[in-house]
Amino acid sequence: MYQNILVATGGSPWSDAAVAYAIAIAARTGAKLRVLTVLVNPGIYANPDVLGDTEFVVDIVEKDGQELISRIADQANQVGVTCETLCRWGGVPETILHTAQESSSDLVVLGSRMLSGWKRLRLGQVANAVSAKAQQPVLVVKRPPEVEPGSPLGRRLLVATGGSPWSDMAVDYAIDLAGRERLSLCLLHVVPGRRRLWGGDVDDTEGRRLLERAEARAIDAGVATTSVLEHGDVRSMIVSTADKQQCDAIVLGARASAGWKRMMIGDISNAVIVTTPLPVLVVKGTANLLG
Repeated sequence: MYQNILVATGGSPWSDAAVAYAIAIAARTGAKLRVLTVLVNPGIYANPDVLGDTEFVVDIVEKDGQELISRIADQANQVGVTCETLCRWGGVPETILHTAQESSSDLVVLGSRMLSGWKRLRLGQVANAVSAKAQQPVLVVKRPPEVEPGSPLGRRLLVATGGSPWSDMAVDYAIDLAGRERLSLCLLHVVPGRRRLWGGDVDDTEGRRLLERAEARAIDAGVATTSVLEHGDVRSMIVSTADKQQCDAIVLGARASAGWKRMMIGDISNAVIVTTPLPVLVVKGTANLLG
């Protein structure tokens, strides 16, 4: 399934959750794990007394980074996961993206806090920035898995389909993943807006057609499915349906985007990432299906 997994950590509780998830996936799939910590320029420190000796600060930052990834390597080794550690200076999203490409990673795992409102639009949100630009699938997690490494990480996936090429790819990816891991699948299509508009019914024809097509592909792959058609705000319905259907993770398709485009409120994948407690796997339009 996966051969090279990259996980980024900064020592926060949410990046610790990402590390635990990455180790669990690597233990189950036999993938090689690369653990990256990005060292931030000492110039961001506000204490002028400390900044007086930049070399001293650099040494401290590097030492802390090395100690962090060494501890993680020990965790991985204890469950039989082959682990390589990387400690690099640079901008956090840019360094993660460059390392993912350089190491031919087929999955990037990141941790993130749950956010709402204007906070989710901040340029500094690493998970949003990486998931918007990465060429690989990006798994964003909020909490560690509740199973032992090597055990199944869940029983049910939700995948949203909207008929775009990238959501079609997400459906194919989710079906393949569900088939390999023996998971069931919830297929969701959301018709934006209310069920009734100006006294008439919203046309559900296209949504039902998309669900039927996706369900046929899942049945051909031997994957048990449930199809759900909802109306309303797309982000809210994805999050609430995943909860109602007792899903363990959400799979979404997204185009690679950059700059101000990833800041738009209408970016569904980013909006879901920051509001759901579940892991979210963002499959990009250029991603290869599992090998």
